[in-house]
This record gives sequence, structure tokens and C-alpha cells, in this order.
Amino acid sequence: MKLSIKKAAAAGLAVALGLTAAGFGSTAASAAVGDWTPNGTPQPYFIYSTDTGEVVKGNNQAGTGGTVLKYTSGLVAAPSETDPEQWFADAPAEAEDAYVFIAPVGKESTISGWSSRVSIGFAPGKRGILQPFSSLFQFPAASFAAVKSAGGDYSLGYAYTKNNGVTFVGLGAYTTVHITAGTADWTYDYPTAITGQPPVDPNTTGQVAIEAPVAAPVNGALSLSVPTGAKATLGAAALNSSGQSVSTGTLPTFQVTDKRYVTKPGWTVNTSVAAFASGTNTLEPSVLSIAPSVAATSTSTGVTKVASLLGSVTAGTFAEAAAGAGTGVTDLSAALTLTAPLGTPAGTYTSTLTVTAVSK
Repeated sequence: MKLSIKKAAAAGLAVALGLTAAGFGSTAASAAVGDWTPNGTPQPYFIYSTDTGEVVKGNNQAGTGGTVLKYTSGLVAAPSETDPEQWFADAPAEAEDAYVFIAPVGKESTISGWSSRVSIGFAPGKRGILQPFSSLFQFPAASFAAVKSAGGDYSLGYAYTKNNGVTFVGLGAYTTVHITAGTADWTYDYPTAITGQPPVDPNTTGQVAIEAPVAAPVNGALSLSVPTGAKATLGAAALNSSGQSVSTGTLPTFQVTDKRYVTKPGWTVNTSVAAFASGTNTLEPSVLSIAPSVAATSTSTGVTKVASLLGSVTAGTFAEAAAGAGTGVTDLSAALTLTAPLGTPAGTYTSTLTVTAVSK
């Protein structure tokens, strides 16, 4: 099917002014929705030339072979690869506006991540979208300049918003485009149905808007918990190749709980070790090597540990969470190795390891 140049020009002008174009025709049927490439688009996004009225050849699944389009090419989109006058499916009930956007791949649902956008609204009495523009030159020059300069892979399509374009409501449809830096020549990936997921008739599906209040978080406290009677008993000692006595064990798990969900300042856990003693015999704290670990049972994120440290009466960093991280529960432990100096008298040596949580 070919589109008349006169109607095509009128449609392009309407979209450029931020209005919903009546399109090349006024067919009211909506397209079927389903699972299409790129994965995540609710509907296929076929691009048509306003000069020829024909669907533009896109890249194959290997990402090659598509028609090279110009920055100034006149283009619109439709959910059908044979009928450019087919409407996209109706918008969600809460949608107040529709925008054509271009965004880095993966940022389709994040308004703040869009590189550029243009409001296209809804036609009077309609909730679907007909022939949204796909011409790159119709994006505002100022916001599109970075895309044109850098080039790369982007998502081009349209989405629904409310609250004057501030709140994202849902995706309409989009495709992946590959833009040449400087010239903004480009190609797009031709939509294909995902195997095993046949398109669904919109007359048998629907969307339900969900709105739920969320209570304000409460800023709690930072605390540290060591099990009552916690004791690390190292295993049987053995001589290493240098003749030194070596024994190993595990530090009992202790917990750091950070309930400061509002401020999230972060924290540091420090350890100090007293001198070892067996009767009148003593050993420096540095004979103990400590290799911290963060248990998989932790609910916190962003906690880092040091690779290892030696015992010292002076507090040393064991683990920490930067500002914005570490809220929730962090389970900490460590592998312990005591290496006694040559000539150390045999015996059972005892010491105390102190752990302290400090807010950043």
C-alpha cells in the first residue's frame, strides 16, 4: 500500500506541532499485541516511509541488512507490517498523554533516562495511537544533539504518562535503532514474533491500573550483636615447614543491623585483639591473621570487607558500608590463623577480639 504524499505531509506536520496526527487514513481497528522483539515491547513497531507508504526494510536478527535511513527521512510507525493505517492498542485508563521518545537501550520505562521526547497526545475520542512519527529530525534539536553526536544503539518508540509528563504509566511500543555518530544516519531492527508466544487479540485482554500507598520509612538505629558466650576455639596445632606452630579456626558469626533507612550514612566495623597469654607466657596480637567474610544470609547490600588484617590492640577496619549502603542485617565472620613464633612454649593461649560498629 502506498500513502499519498499530501496526507503524509499533513500527518508529519501535525506530529511536529505536538498533536496526534489523523494519519494517512482513519482505520479504527487496533493491532494485536503479544511478545515481539525487542523483548519488552508490548507491540511490534514497524516503520513506514511517508514518501512511499511502504514498510522500511529493517535489520535481520543478526542486526544487519536494513535500509539506511537519513536524519531527515519522513517516517511513521504502525503495529502491522502490511497496513500503516492500523492503530496501536488503546492506552491504559490512567494515561493522560503519550510521548514519542528516544532512549538508551534499557531506559525505555525511565522518563529521566530518555534522551529526547515529544508529546503526541491522543486524537479526539481515541485512546489508541495512529502513526506516531519516527523521524529523527522531529525531536528537539537541543536534546537530540547528544544522540546525534555520539551515535550508538537506542530505543525509539512511544510511551504513556500522567501528571504533565512526569509520571511513567506504560510502554506503547518501541524498536531498537542503530545511529551513526555525526550524520545520524540509522537503521532499525525489524520486529519478529518471539517463538512460542503467539500474538494476543486485544479484544480478549485488558489492563488494570494498580495504585498503592507507601508509608514513609522510619529512621532506626545502628546496632551490633555478638552471640552470648561466643568463643573461637582454634583446632589442633601443627608445625609448618618453617617449624612454627600453626592453628586455624573460625570466628563465630556476629551481626550488624542498620535500620537507618532514611539517612543511610553507612558504617564501619573495626576489630582489636588483646595480647595472647598462657600462664606467664605471652604472644603479640599480630600472631593472629584475620580473613573477614560476609555471609550469604545477609539482607544488606553494598558491604565490603578487607582481604585480611593482623591482630592489633589498635582498632583496624574489618568491613564497611559506604553511604547509601549497608541497611538491613549483615552477618559477618572470619577465618582465623594463629602462627606462633619459633621457640614459643607449648600451651593453650587465650585472648579477646573486640568488634565495634561505628557510623560514618
